[in-house]
Amino acid sequence: MRKNVPAVQTKLSPKPAARAQPALVVVPSVSEATANASAANHTIWDRPGYLVRRLHQIHVAMFSARVADGQVTPVQFGLLSILIRRPGIDQATLGAELGLDPANVAEILRRLEDRNLLTRVVDPQNRRRKLCLATPDGKKFVQRYQKDMQLSQQQLLSPLNPADRQVFMALLGRLVEGNNDSGRTSLRPGGETLKARGRQVGEL
Repeated sequence: MRKNVPAVQTKLSPKPAARAQPALVVVPSVSEATANASAANHTIWDRPGYLVRRLHQIHVAMFSARVADGQVTPVQFGLLSILIRRPGIDQATLGAELGLDPANVAEILRRLEDRNLLTRVVDPQNRRRKLCLATPDGKKFVQRYQKDMQLSQQQLLSPLNPADRQVFMALLGRLVEGNNDSGRTSLRPGGETLKARGRQVGEL
């Protein structure tokens, strides 16, 4: 007679715990590390936009100190100068010459018209359009301060020697032309390129 043999229970060993994966460490490249360190050491005055803005502030101060005791802005004087060179152009053409939107041009025209420096007349070819003309007072005003305006431009460029002035103006013209369509309005100065004008100013 066979004896009942108790079943042998096999004790299963627990599975070893999964090893934790090491955290992934991203090591920046040498070029990235250099760029980050360089950026940390830069100030806003390493950015061309801020330098251009500051140079504009200096120019306005120089212009205002010489021309009409600050009673006219560079843009207003420029608008009158354009009307003397191109009498009878309309507001849209003036905006293209100055790189200004119609609303700003309208405000400048109103201010100068209030001072009797320009007048607007209805275009006989298009009754809905007005043509702009410098008045005799406006022409005298520009003639009176033309030399002072030129002196303010020369003063602005005076830290540069004549050769550097030409290079600076040529590069400035290239920057404006290359980015012209990125502004609120595009500058279209009577078909003449800014680079050509830059060479003329650099020769002052």
